[in-house]
Amino acid sequence: MKEGLVVPPLLTPLASSSSSSNVNNNNNPAIDSLRAQYLNLLQHGHAHPEEHRDNIAKLRRLVLLEGVPSETDEEINERTKGQLGKCSLRGMIWMVLLGVRNVDSERYAQLLAKGPSNQYQKIRNDIGRTFMNDASFEQSVTQDKLSRSLNAFVHCCTERGSPMGYVQGANLLLGAFLYVQPEVDAYYTFQTLAFEHCSLYFYPDINGVLQGLKVLDWILELVDPDLYSHLRSRSYYPELLTHTILSMGAGTPPLSELLILWDFYFAFGVHMNVICTVAQLVLMRDTLLAHPSPCSLFRSLPDLDARAIIDLAIVLVRQLPNEVYELLVKHPTTPNLELPDKNSVAFRNTKP
Repeated sequence: MKEGLVVPPLLTPLASSSSSSNVNNNNNPAIDSLRAQYLNLLQHGHAHPEEHRDNIAKLRRLVLLEGVPSETDEEINERTKGQLGKCSLRGMIWMVLLGVRNVDSERYAQLLAKGPSNQYQKIRNDIGRTFMNDASFEQSVTQDKLSRSLNAFVHCCTERGSPMGYVQGANLLLGAFLYVQPEVDAYYTFQTLAFEHCSLYFYPDINGVLQGLKVLDWILELVDPDLYSHLRSRSYYPELLTHTILSMGAGTPPLSELLILWDFYFAFGVHMNVICTVAQLVLMRDTLLAHPSPCSLFRSLPDLDARAIIDLAIVLVRQLPNEVYELLVKHPTTPNLELPDKNSVAFRNTKP
């Protein structure tokens, strides 16, 4: 995970939550205090770029130990304002953690002016399925927003001469950003995620995803050999989880829990997507062992419980051999990775 940068100058923090109520914690002093801690860190990072490493470390620690507060009523109202809305606290935190360096509305307008991309029809076919059972998302994010931003991304890839482009599942990734950020901020956060943190996920052959699935398969056998053997005897192969890895879990409801998972991913690296998927399978262990066709359950994983997944993922990742952890970290951006022989490594304490 690359070090995040300071709060982008174009971002204007929302007013402190002491002047607005929280969705699930109205007039809660503890939540107000937590929001103030985050805003102070973001503003300090903007004012003191020379301290960004230390500031990012504090931000990550706060995400892990306290979580990111739920949205305020003001932030929910901002969702419907499109490009003119303010960025939510979570949206600002994501931009800093991912290292968004520039938000250029004029450049975005130039990309939009190019009109439909050569992947327009593919995009149109997918955007209607973006969080389609989440009423709050449907009220906040229009299909036009999704279409505009995804086509702009394709144009940007073409201009760069990059083989990257739209892949199925990218609509869900962008959709989550649009849910917590104004359109221009969401576009640049999505673009930064794609170009800097998981570029191989956006290649036509989704090489990074396939590498992630190989690492997932290796880790699952390592951490739970009995479950792994059972699944292998029931027609398991890791590619059954392709969409889960590519969308970083965005295909599994509820969206509110996905946002908490993404707080963790962006704080500690998008590679944590793979270890969290392993954690989901281990949490399903009893169900998978008892089911006559366990792999059929991969089509619709149980609703996300972000805290349980994260807690178990932290336990699992600290037990990975150094060689495997290194591959886990590299899989989204480094091509042609080779896993070590399974007999050549063993569990040992390895902190990320």
